[in-house]
Amino acid sequence: MELETAASTIEVTESGVLIRWSDGSRSRFHGLWLRDNCPRGGDKRTGSRTYTLTELNPDLFVLLAEYDDNGDLLVEFSDGHESVFDFGWLRANSYEPHDRLGRPRNISMFRAGQPIPEVDLPTRGSIEHGDLLDAVAEWGVALIGSVPVEESGTERVAELFGVARESTTGHLRDIVSDDGLAFDPHTVEAYRYMPPGVMVLHCIEANRTGGDIVLVDGFQIALDLQDDDPDAFDALTQLRVPFIRQGPADSTRSEDFRSTGPVISLDRDYALAGIRFDEKSLAPLDVDPPQVDEYYRALIRFTKAVNDPGRALHVRLQPGQVLVFDNQRVLHGRTGFIASGGQRHVRLATVDRDEFHSQVRTVRARHGRKGVDERLAGGCS
Repeated sequence: MELETAASTIEVTESGVLIRWSDGSRSRFHGLWLRDNCPRGGDKRTGSRTYTLTELNPDLFVLLAEYDDNGDLLVEFSDGHESVFDFGWLRANSYEPHDRLGRPRNISMFRAGQPIPEVDLPTRGSIEHGDLLDAVAEWGVALIGSVPVEESGTERVAELFGVARESTTGHLRDIVSDDGLAFDPHTVEAYRYMPPGVMVLHCIEANRTGGDIVLVDGFQIALDLQDDDPDAFDALTQLRVPFIRQGPADSTRSEDFRSTGPVISLDRDYALAGIRFDEKSLAPLDVDPPQVDEYYRALIRFTKAVNDPGRALHVRLQPGQVLVFDNQRVLHGRTGFIASGGQRHVRLATVDRDEFHSQVRTVRARHGRKGVDERLAGGCS
C-alpha cells in the first residue's frame, strides 16, 4: 500500500464505508457499490462476472469494515458475504467529485509554427509504440516517417492504433486529387452518429505546388472560448445542432446522413471530450427561438477561430510519411494546389476512438508506464 493511498481511519456509515486518507481527503463507498465490485465476484472489466445484479439485495448494508492482516480493507455485509479490497484500488476508483475532477489529464495544445511529434514506424507492442500512442493522445496528432507506400505499409500503421473501420470501399481508401481545391478545417463526417476517431493519412504521391494539410487544435479553441466568452462556450456545449449530408436522389448510391450533437462535447466532469464541426454540413439550426441569436454569435466566433491563420499548423506530407490525428479533437483542411504540379495521392484508414484508447491502455500497462488519463474515452455526442 503506497503512502499516497494510505487510509487514516475507516468508519462504517449508514450508507456504507467512509475512508479518510492520509492527505486529509475522504472517500465514501456505498454498500451496494462495494458488494457489486467485490474482487471475488469476478472481473467485470473482462466480462467474467460470476453473478448478476438481480442477486443483490437492494436493502443490503455494511456490518463491519476494518483492516485485515495484510493491511487491506475487510468488509462484511448483511447478506453474510465478505470482501477484501486493496486501498490503492479504492482510491483510484473513488467516485467523490474531488477525486474525479482532480485526476490529471495529459493534454498539450498546438498552434501555428509548432513542431508536432515525429517518429519512425515502430514495432507493435514496443516502447516506441507506446510513445507514439501517448503522443497522439496528448497532442492529438503525430507524424510517422519511413513507411512503405504499399497498402501493407498503411495497414501496419493503422494496426498500431486498433482495428481499421470498414466502409463501402473496404478498410483502406485511396484519395487521388488533381482538382487543386482548398477546403477549410473541419471534423471529417460530422454528419455521422459517431464521426471517425483516429485518421491515418498515408502520403503516396505529393503535389509539388501545394496541398498542405492544415490542422487546428479544436480543444485549444474551446478552452480559449471558455476563458474569453463563457456564454458562447456554454451555448456550444449545451445545444445540439444538426449536421447533414445528402446525395442526389437519382444517383446509383444515394445517401442521406443526419446526426445532431453539440459542437463542443464535455465528459461527466465537464472536461473537453470532443469537437464536432463542419460548416459545409451544418444543417438549418433547430434550437428554441430565444436561443437563435445567442447561438449564432457563439457559432460565428468559433468559426472565425477555426479559420484563423494564426492557429493553423501546416504539414506538407512527402511520400512515405503518415499523418495521424484525432478527428474528434483536431480539425483538418487542405491548401490549394496547381494540377500541373502532379497529382496528390493519399491513402486513408480510420480507427474508432475506443479502439485507439484501448491500445493506449494495453500498451501502457504492458510497459508499466503512466500516461494519458482514462477519461479520454469520451468523444463527440
